[in-house]
Amino acid sequence: MKKKLLSIVLTAAVVSSLSSFNEVFAQSLTAQKPSVKQNYSVRRTSNQLKADNFEDQKKTVFLHGNLSQKLQINEQSILAYLEQNKGSFLNVTGANNFKILSIDKDELGLTKVKVAQTIDGTEIRGSQIILHLDKDGVVKNIIGAVNKDYKKTFSATKSSEISAQKAISIAKKQFNYTVLVETPEAKKQVIVKNNVPTTVYSVNIHYNNPDIANWEVLIDATSGKVVKTLDKIRYDGASTGTGTAVDGSTKPLNLLLSRGTYELIDTTKPMTGQIKTYTANNREVEPGSLVTNKTNKFTTETAKPEVSAHYYAGVVYDFYKNILNRNSIDNKGMSIISTTHYDKGYDNAFWDGSQMVYGDGDGTEFTYFSGDLDVIGHELTHGVTQYTANLDYQDQSGALNESISDTFGVLISTYDKYNVKGGGTWKFNAGDWVVGQGLYLNNTTNKALRSLADPTLYDQPANMNDYVNTYDDNGGVHTNSGIPNKAAYLVAKSLGNNETAHIYYRALTNYLTNDSDFSGARNALESAASDLYGSSAASAVDSAFDTVGVSSSNN
Repeated sequence: MKKKLLSIVLTAAVVSSLSSFNEVFAQSLTAQKPSVKQNYSVRRTSNQLKADNFEDQKKTVFLHGNLSQKLQINEQSILAYLEQNKGSFLNVTGANNFKILSIDKDELGLTKVKVAQTIDGTEIRGSQIILHLDKDGVVKNIIGAVNKDYKKTFSATKSSEISAQKAISIAKKQFNYTVLVETPEAKKQVIVKNNVPTTVYSVNIHYNNPDIANWEVLIDATSGKVVKTLDKIRYDGASTGTGTAVDGSTKPLNLLLSRGTYELIDTTKPMTGQIKTYTANNREVEPGSLVTNKTNKFTTETAKPEVSAHYYAGVVYDFYKNILNRNSIDNKGMSIISTTHYDKGYDNAFWDGSQMVYGDGDGTEFTYFSGDLDVIGHELTHGVTQYTANLDYQDQSGALNESISDTFGVLISTYDKYNVKGGGTWKFNAGDWVVGQGLYLNNTTNKALRSLADPTLYDQPANMNDYVNTYDDNGGVHTNSGIPNKAAYLVAKSLGNNETAHIYYRALTNYLTNDSDFSGARNALESAASDLYGSSAASAVDSAFDTVGVSSSNN
């Protein structure tokens, strides 16, 4: 049976393992590239695509008038006409330059013939023209784009080509996925670069777990090298919607509309990454499947923890950016990834070193763990600590790690509660200084995981006289954090929430080291307070730590 961990924990695997982008293309690119072995689709702008040509630009064809005598409307007659008149739009010799793709009647009764340009019977990628013939079989116009020039040195040497199955295998190896949406096929094509034709296989790789992605991979039919990887998802762009959160409130959501599907992806923040929310579907997997919906309203019971995780991740980003000018967890705009519905009845949430994970709770005592903003603020602050002081998760430095997450969890929660982003007044209220109150079902007794105002309410010490020496819980990191928690509460009570946020952030990013203990924290916070607000603020920090029995020295 899975052990309940009522304290919100930081996993031991705190060292980040950030993914790096690897080369996919045969040519070097200046633009961002789709990455192999990754979970995220890559979108690129039209300007980037223009800078990334892997084949010659097609030549426009537009001919209009009575362009032929009466023709029989069949493949043989039309192909013969095109070969006889190819000089009007092609500068190549030889036969077998065209392939009829379709012959249809349009809405005006004209015959529409769609034609692919070919080399030795293999279609040139993207080179197509359309003929319209009137009811008498006279060609009235030819429109499209073709490769007008290429060196007729091309000859398909099938004996030296890799097989279609080999090409499919190569394409599959470029990506991480769970199950493909459809069985890939390899279609032979020709691309022309610098007027030189090359045979390639076009292979489509389409999956929706752990991300929604649809790639076309072009593989050199002779060498087996990847020539190009193209994102086939047609992004409709950023969108908005609403969702029902765990507490029953309606939250505004930043979404991504993709092919008529709304995804829990927020691209509106000034970050290089994105805020993405996934579901593990009650499995022990990360990140799981991207959360999507056919409408922009996420209102089902299943969606509640997903809505809360997504919305609150945005609040945490806004807090750090607007108040402390920090761009995401690593201050470099990294993506904020959340996985909801982790495992079954899991009473916990954790930062795994690169992303957030939330359990659903047992449904009896605890509700969804993404339903409380101070919990999310707590956990994501573990990530900020990882990228700054990187406090060791053991003994006093570990308890300090927990305390800083609790402190910022409360600050972030009150930042949202009092609508500071919208111009509201950031009030100090003693009743706000708890963590995890929103996790309890039917919470009529004001239960919480921890109280910073009075740590003893939840079996934590509030003074060094009651420090717990133990080997459990990495030296009691969730127990002894009550001592610096009480100090943080007293600092905020004296100086205010805004000042406390800036003091603690400056200490975390400029003064604390990985093995800082409680005395080191006092010194770091005193220095930060003096830097920002002068001696009176430093005295307030000293007074708070005096109250909890932490001196400026271990001696």
